[in-house]
Formats: sequence, C-alpha cells, structure tokens
Amino acid sequence: MTTTVNESGVRANPAEARELVERGIAAARGGQRRVAAGLLARALKLDPRDERAWLWLSGVVDDPAQRAFCLQAVLRINPQNPHARRGLAYLERQGTVNARPIADLSVPAAAPETTTETPATPATSPAKDTAHRDWWLHWRWQHRETSRVRLVLWILPIVLLSVAVFLHQSVSIAREQALAALAAEQASAFTVESPSVVAVATPTPIPALEAEPLAVVESLTVSYLSAVEAIRADLRTATMTYRQETSQPGGASVNHVAATQRLRSTVAQALANLGELRVPGVLLPAHEDYRRGLELELAGLDAILEFYSTYDVAHANRAALRFQEARAFIERAQVGFQAQLQLLGEESLISAYTIR
Repeated sequence: MTTTVNESGVRANPAEARELVERGIAAARGGQRRVAAGLLARALKLDPRDERAWLWLSGVVDDPAQRAFCLQAVLRINPQNPHARRGLAYLERQGTVNARPIADLSVPAAAPETTTETPATPATSPAKDTAHRDWWLHWRWQHRETSRVRLVLWILPIVLLSVAVFLHQSVSIAREQALAALAAEQASAFTVESPSVVAVATPTPIPALEAEPLAVVESLTVSYLSAVEAIRADLRTATMTYRQETSQPGGASVNHVAATQRLRSTVAQALANLGELRVPGVLLPAHEDYRRGLELELAGLDAILEFYSTYDVAHANRAALRFQEARAFIERAQVGFQAQLQLLGEESLISAYTIR
C-alpha cells in the first residue's frame, strides 16, 4: 500500500480515501446519513485535503457548528469554492458563527496564496440567492421529492387496477341484471302457453249458413285445434329449455345467444306450421291473434340478439315491449281456442241424446 506525506504528521492514502469517499457519497444519496458520515470521516483521516469529502460531510452532519467547521475546511483547501461560501453565508444568517471541530479530524493546511489576483465576484441579489438555495438543502429536497414520486409510481398502478376491476364488476352486474330481466319477460310471454282450463261462458249459438255440412265443419275445427295444440306443446318445451339455460347465475353471453337463437328457430317454425293450417271460419279471429303474437315474439327475440351484440339498452327495452304485446295477443287467442273447445264439447253432448 502506497502512502504519501502531505503535511507534517499526516499520512495520506489517496486511493483508499477516494474509495471511502465514493462509498460515503453513495450512502448519503441513499439517505443513510450516519453511515455516510462515518465513511467520509475515515476518508478524511487518510486524506485531510480531500475537498469533496469535506463538502459532503458538511451535508450529512446534524450540528450546524460542525457543518461550519467542514465548510471552513473546504475554504482552507479551496478559498474559491462557491458551495462552501454559500453554505457559510447561510449559516451566518441562521446565527451559527462558531465552528465546532469533529472528533479525530484536524483542519487541513491552508492553500498556498497565489500572486494572481482573482476578480471580485459580483454580489448576488437576495432574489437570486433565494432562487439558488444551498446545495445540501437542494439535495435533501430533491431526495424527498424523488421518494414521493417513487411512492406515487407504486400507488398509481394499484389505484388504476382497482378502478378497472370495479368498473368491470359494475358492467358485469348491470349486464346480468338486464339479461335476467329480459329472460323473465320473455318467459312470462310464453306462460300463456300452459294448458290451463279457463271457465268461459257459453256463447249463444248464432245460426249461420255454412258452405259445408256441420259435421265437416266440426271435423275441420277439431283437426285445427289438435294441430295448434301440438304447436303450443313444442313452444312450451322450447320455452322451458330456454328458461333453464338462461337462468343459471353467471352464464356466459355466448350460451345465452345460442339459447335465444334456438328458441327463435322454434318460434319461426311454429309460425310457418301455423300458416299451413286450414282455418275454420269460427276460429279465424283467434288464428290471427295467435299468428300476430308469434310474429311479435320473433321481433322480441331479434331485439334480444341485437342487445347481445351491442349491449344497447334501447334493444332491451324494445324486446320487453314486443313481449308484452305478444302476451296480449296470445292470451286473447287462447280464450278463443278454449271457448271453441267448450262449445264443441257441449254440441257433442247434445248430439248424443238427439233422436235419430
């Protein structure tokens, strides 16, 4: 290890001193003030004329008198050091006049005077001096602000993630509620398809001139009602299947779309089968009501499919309105079918006791 003699009684080791200074500066920048002070003090024991070590040591000691001691040491090495000058001026304004030496550290020898005159530095105005704060205060402020920015950079992604999760859950809940409301409305529209017997007052028979014999008309009526009952049975089965598939909590939209498309195909097929039937004259109003109800059901199902593709509330509202209208037509058609069945039953009972 090479050592040089800088002053009488002071042995300097520049290489080891520089390494300690670098470690002390790194510790100071990391906020470890006591560690930095110890490393810089050890460096100054090896090389008391290290200007940078004295300057950084003044920034990590807490005692203003010791800070003044360090700055005075800097000026003994380099009388023109601007940081040391500003630091001492600041301490004088704060009332710190006397300097207190740091244990085991000696004041370095003064720098040799030069014959060249240095130009007098112009006096800085108070505003400029305030703007350019002392370097260690600026360092502390910058370190504190850096810590705040680092904290914000850590917190901001967490906040954004929380907001995104909250919005996703809100949209999912709103979508599930809208789908549940649509499924309930659609199921209620087909509720009238249940084969419930409704007591209807027997209408007074009105004599009418039929183009065909009465027996042919009755046979045609029975055949039509049987075919309509088969169509209604298929619709009831499809509706129950649709209700089971869409009532599962947390079901995917893809499954709801597939179930809606299957129900729409069943309704369209029922409408096509209804159009192929030969309608008796007495059942023509009920037939038209039932056909109109199925057409409105198709329109409502189309609106549901549009809602699944865009999630526009307007489509959901239009679907609910079409289902309500369809329910009214289907209920009225069912009343006509039940009345005609009851009338056929009474005519059959009367004809059984007629004298032939």
